[in-house]
Amino acid sequence: MPTSRRQLLTTAATLGVATSVLGAFSPRALRAVEKTDVIIIGAGLSGLKAAIELKEQGAKVIVLEANSRIGGRAFTADHVPGRPEFGASQIGPDYARVLDMCNRLKVKLGPGSNINAPFAFYVGGKLMKKEDWTSAPQNKTVGEERGVLPAALFSYYLRKHMPLKAAEDWLEPAAAQFDVAPGPWLKSKGVSDEALRLMEGGLAPDAWNTSLLTLMQEEARGMTIFGSSTDSSKDRFAQYAETSQHVVGGTSRLPEAMAKALDGAVLTNKAVTDIDMTKTNLKVRCLDGTTYQADFAISAIPFKPLNRISINQPLQGMQAEAVRGMPYNNNTQIHFVLKGTPYWEQDGLDASLWSDGPVTNLRQAIGYDGSRTRAAAFCVGKKGDRIDQLVPKDRGVFVLAELERIRPSLKGKLEVVGVHSWPQYMFVEGCRHSYGPGQVTRWAADMIKPHGQIHFAGEHTRRLDVGMESAMESGERAAIEIITRMAG
Repeated sequence: MPTSRRQLLTTAATLGVATSVLGAFSPRALRAVEKTDVIIIGAGLSGLKAAIELKEQGAKVIVLEANSRIGGRAFTADHVPGRPEFGASQIGPDYARVLDMCNRLKVKLGPGSNINAPFAFYVGGKLMKKEDWTSAPQNKTVGEERGVLPAALFSYYLRKHMPLKAAEDWLEPAAAQFDVAPGPWLKSKGVSDEALRLMEGGLAPDAWNTSLLTLMQEEARGMTIFGSSTDSSKDRFAQYAETSQHVVGGTSRLPEAMAKALDGAVLTNKAVTDIDMTKTNLKVRCLDGTTYQADFAISAIPFKPLNRISINQPLQGMQAEAVRGMPYNNNTQIHFVLKGTPYWEQDGLDASLWSDGPVTNLRQAIGYDGSRTRAAAFCVGKKGDRIDQLVPKDRGVFVLAELERIRPSLKGKLEVVGVHSWPQYMFVEGCRHSYGPGQVTRWAADMIKPHGQIHFAGEHTRRLDVGMESAMESGERAAIEIITRMAG
C-alpha cells in the first residue's frame, strides 16, 4: 500500500530526523559549487513532491529543471487560445496525494475533467452515427464484438478477461505470463482480425510492441475504483471523465504552487550534463557551467533524457538496460478553435469523431461552463510517429485536410491554433513510458533501486498508481528512501 504523508512524517520522527527551515536559493549563474543536502533533477510533479517532503523533514534541496517552465507533462498551454491541456488533466477520486497537495497549497479544484462530446465514427470509408454501428456494412467484427463501439473494444475485452485481482498484482511472479504483446493474447481470446485492427489504432505504439501487463494493471486499478462493468459504448477517458476533478485555471497551476512552496529552490534552464559520484557525495554539472554538490540526488526525469546525462559511475545491469531502452509513446496533438455555427448541427452527428484513418480521433471539448469552442485531434502511437515526420505547421494542415475530407461539415469550421508532439518536446521526449513485451519482468524490480547516492522517481517508476498520482507516489517513495538513509 502507498505510504501516506502522515506515515512519512511519523517514520521521519521515529528515525530522529530533525526539522529545519530551508533557505531560499536565488537562480544565480554561479561557477562556484553550491552545496545542499539533496539535488533533484526535474521539476515535474514527482520531483516537486519529493522536494516538498524532504524540505518538510529539514533537508536542504535544490531542484534543477532543464526547461524554462516547470511541471513536466503537467502542461497547460497558456499560449494557445482556449488554454488546452497538453498533458495531465484528470484528477481521479482516488488521487489521495494530488488531492492532499491541492488542499495544502490551496489550489482550487472543479468537477469533471476531459469532458468531450460523444463520438461519431468513420470506419471503412463511411461516416456514421454510433447508433448505426451495430448494423453497418462497414462493421466487419464478429459475434458479440458487433455490439461494441470501436473506441471501447480494447477496454471491453480487457475487462471481460481480466486475470488480475488487484492493481498491485502486476508485479507478482504469477503475472509474468501476461508480460506479452496484446495482439497474440487477444487472438487467443477469440478476437477477430477486424476487431484487432480497430483496437490497434488506439494502442501505443501498437498491439505488438507494448506489454499487455501494464495495460492490465491500469485497467485493474480502474475496475477497483469504478467497478467491473464492460461498458460497450465508452473508452477509458469517457468512463473516468465525469468522476474526475480538474485544477481551476489549468493543471500547471498545481506544479507552480508546489514550486512556490519551495521558496526559490527550483531553478529553471538548468540542463544537467553529468554527475560525478563518490562514496559519500556527488557533484552535478549543468550546461551553463554551474555546479552543485550534495549528499544525494533524485533523478525525476524520464529515462530518455536521463540517458543523455553522463554518470561517472555508470549504471549497471538491468538498470542500465532500462535507461537505455525504455520505450516512450507518442501523442501528437493538433488544437483547434471552432468557427461559425456548430458543425454537428449541420450533419446531425455527435461532435467528436473516431477514425480508422491516419488521425486517431477528434475530441470536441465541452468547457466547464458548458461552452463548446474548442476541439483537438490526436494521433496516437505509430500514427503520431508518421505525422511527426512533417514540420509542425504542415501537421496542422494535413490533419485539418484529413478531417474535412472524412467529415465535410467540418470545412471552414476549424482553425488550427496549436500543435504539440511529446516525443519532440525538449527534455521530456515522450508522452509516457511504455514497457515492451517482457520488459516489466526484466526491468521493473531493478530499475528503481538506488544507484550509489542517486535515487529514482517519475511516473515510469510507479508501483501502484497511475497518472498524476503515480508521479506523486514515486516522488514520495524516493524522499522516504533518502530520509531513511540520512537518519541512519
